[in-house]
Amino acid sequence: MKEREDSLRAPKRAAKEWMGRNLPLVLVALTIVALVVVIRSFRLPDTERQIVVGCVLLGPKEDGGWSESHYEGLLRTCRQHDCPLVVRDNVPETRDASFAAVDGLVGEGCNVIFLTSFNYGQYMDEIARKYPRVAFFGVAGEGLEKNCTSYFARLYQVRYLAGVVAGLESRTGVLGYVAGLSNPQTIRGINAYALGMRSANPKARLLVRFTGNWENEAAERESVALLAGEGADVITCHSSQPYALREADKRGLYSIGYDSVRESYSPRFLTAALYDWPVLYERVLGDYLRGRTNFSRSYWLGVAESAVKLHPMSPAVSPQTVSAVSWERGRLLTDWEVFSGTIYDNEGRLRCDRDERISDEELFLGMDWFVEGVEIYE
Repeated sequence: MKEREDSLRAPKRAAKEWMGRNLPLVLVALTIVALVVVIRSFRLPDTERQIVVGCVLLGPKEDGGWSESHYEGLLRTCRQHDCPLVVRDNVPETRDASFAAVDGLVGEGCNVIFLTSFNYGQYMDEIARKYPRVAFFGVAGEGLEKNCTSYFARLYQVRYLAGVVAGLESRTGVLGYVAGLSNPQTIRGINAYALGMRSANPKARLLVRFTGNWENEAAERESVALLAGEGADVITCHSSQPYALREADKRGLYSIGYDSVRESYSPRFLTAALYDWPVLYERVLGDYLRGRTNFSRSYWLGVAESAVKLHPMSPAVSPQTVSAVSWERGRLLTDWEVFSGTIYDNEGRLRCDRDERISDEELFLGMDWFVEGVEIYE
């Protein structure tokens, strides 16, 4: 009887001893399996299926501004990867319009959809839950569902460089900034521009006027006139169209562009803070097509990845300014960050201490304050 019990226990002891000897290897194998499952969880369409890309645009796909920049960047990337692209443009940032656009794209077979304007983000999780087999990418920094992630470019880095140009080239020490709506993306750009301006001229002032809309020609031109009346001699903007730049050029003011440059100006157009959307879309869509999306739950690329850049500077820009900008750009290519070191807001509160840097999370979603030197024009 005892011999029979020993014979029954022997396999169990052997298995236990084997597990004890090989437990680390077993844990490693289980971890690898888990990682593969997680990494593939976002790559929802089967590799055998045709990838059809959808794009939701705020304005017309050939608006000469924000929407066209996204459309052209995504179209170029889709052509490189032989993926069809289906577009819904002129889509208001409302719940009903956002859902209707996505419903239409899914109905046409889209299994990867890009939401290219900030306020679509507030519906992103709800949309993603409705279509769990579709992958969603949005520029808002929002979206917690497993089938969505965010993507954007660190334009604030070159906004800072543009601020250096403006601060050094201004004769009055007063700069004007015409912006559409107030949100973390807009405020981030304003603050970076102001930090660059103040690094060049610590006494400079940045007057900001919000128009309440991403595109309003009358309000943007009026804003330039009002800011010029307050002494602003360098104008920049954050809007879908360059109406403010045209008005500045018309009035003989310096100007600095935003997003893209699609027309000619006088030499008073000093430079522009630009996205390189093809670089960003190649990285994001390319990762998806290679099954690598979950290596990064968000994409935020900057100067180091060539996702943002300064437009070539005007001959009117002094050699000293060109040299200063080159030096500052070199810092951005190291570990230096625009929003680091001692930073006060425009109400005198310390927002970042000498040895600190503001987190990406706050920059992307939580920036609701303005740095020292910014004045909101009412």
